[in-house]
Amino acid sequence: MRGLFRSGKMDVSDIVQYLYCPRKLYFLKIAGIRISKPKMEEGKAAQEEARGKLRSFARKLKGELLTSVYLESKRYGLKGVLDALVIVDGGAFPVDVKLTRFQSITYAWKMQLTAYALLVEENYAVEVRKGYLFLLNQGKFVEVSISPDDRKALLRIIKEIERLIEEEKYPRTSKSKKCGYCEVREFCV
Repeated sequence: MRGLFRSGKMDVSDIVQYLYCPRKLYFLKIAGIRISKPKMEEGKAAQEEARGKLRSFARKLKGELLTSVYLESKRYGLKGVLDALVIVDGGAFPVDVKLTRFQSITYAWKMQLTAYALLVEENYAVEVRKGYLFLLNQGKFVEVSISPDDRKALLRIIKEIERLIEEEKYPRTSKSKKCGYCEVREFCV
């Protein structure tokens, strides 16, 4: 099972893909489909643009800014590269940069931030109760609380993903508006 994750660890982005649609993760991790991710490349370029605003935000919080922070967890079997981390006296705040026109916070984004919170806690020995999404197109930071229930939900999702990978069963799903935007729609029946 873990062999399908190249490093033996699940990537935080796998959680987002799974929550978008379990079939998408199936195609990427089990069927081995490779897709181009132009939005991700565009997002990386936009993050460079965001650095100044991230620095200002860190100063406002009276913290130190770290960017492109690689994190991994033996405990949770997770890894990922966090866009930004603001370290403050006695704590830390994960920051994920989103290049989107949407203003509402999706469940997948909340779970992604929760995953980064767990990784930050393990790697920096601090408690993380909130993080931030930086909506680049709007130029605003949105505070996202991270509750014990969010952590439980994330651990349940991780187990679901592990089961999907282990069983290698083609997941059932229903058609939705998201299908029209999906990078693997041509493979999906």
